[in-house]
Amino acid sequence: MASSRGSSLRRISLLSLLFVYFPIITTYSYSVFGVNAKPIDLPLSTSSSQLSKRTARTTAPAGALVVSKSPASGQYSTVQAAVDALPDDGSTQVIFIETGTYDEQVYIDRSGMLTILGETANTANYASNVVTITNSLSATAAGSDDASGTLRVHKDDFALYNINVKNTFGQGSQALALSAYGTNHGYYGVGFYSYQDTVLAEQGAQYYGYCYIEGAVDFIFGQHGFAFFQRSTIASVGPGTITADGPSEKGDGLFVINESTIEQSAAATEDLTGLVYLGRPWTEYATYVFVAFTSCTLGSVINSAGWEIWSTSEPNTEDVTFAEYDNGAGSVGTRASFATKLTSNAGYTAAAVLGSSWTSWVDQGYVDQ
Repeated sequence: MASSRGSSLRRISLLSLLFVYFPIITTYSYSVFGVNAKPIDLPLSTSSSQLSKRTARTTAPAGALVVSKSPASGQYSTVQAAVDALPDDGSTQVIFIETGTYDEQVYIDRSGMLTILGETANTANYASNVVTITNSLSATAAGSDDASGTLRVHKDDFALYNINVKNTFGQGSQALALSAYGTNHGYYGVGFYSYQDTVLAEQGAQYYGYCYIEGAVDFIFGQHGFAFFQRSTIASVGPGTITADGPSEKGDGLFVINESTIEQSAAATEDLTGLVYLGRPWTEYATYVFVAFTSCTLGSVINSAGWEIWSTSEPNTEDVTFAEYDNGAGSVGTRASFATKLTSNAGYTAAAVLGSSWTSWVDQGYVDQ
């Protein structure tokens, strides 16, 4: 595991992180019908309503652009082509992606709410995902972390449902699956896969519900983001740290991971027992808190120290906040001297992390099931 980031992106500043718990109303809505599915409202504008759970989504809603491996007239063969076809006029738009693997890099920067839906037999989480967007590009080759991202979202008001996003570069460099620059982002039942720097929640309020995030080194990170991860699976594919934080000052961001499972990935090629840490402080102002509103399940992969210094020459632990709350058996042991055990999750709820208006843009169907 590298002791320095080696990326221009991480020379700026970053957020805080927590591992804790978190809601939608509609100013405009339409129905989507799938096999045995009831009509559902999708997150639109800056508000939305609950998505019907555990139903199929096999057809596109009226008015949506369709991406297909065998596109009919008026449809698109790549996700980027569909994105490029959208008007940049602030309007609410929807893209529906049919089953298949799409080998491409996708960049989105249009104004207006955009929802991208993946076809699936079960909307409840990532387990039934049949749509994958994949690319293999390192930050070294791309020139920066952000530029390596398979999916790069540089806009506010965005929702992604039931799609796998992968960067298959592997070891040797940062290589992002997701680069998220914007506020009011919702990721629901999405799978993110890479090795180092899988998910960049760089700025704004972002919600990740019932997702899967896989990596080995610093694979959840950001600089100014306020992100809440709810009932997700965080899977290590190799030895390393789950998070890396680097704000220039306190209060520059906050990450909370709540009611989630921390485990070894089935793709790991070695036993990772005790070889994974919850996080390390990229700068001295790192503010991570690993919190569970009820409980996070910490598997045997987590080292008993819980948290790791940045490096022996630059530990960065003087002003960090590394804390846990009610994580159960996996949090038992002698934690690092700079770690904290919380007695309450006050200040680390969804509203505290995302702001008081979070219920107007987060899909309540992916808060609790």
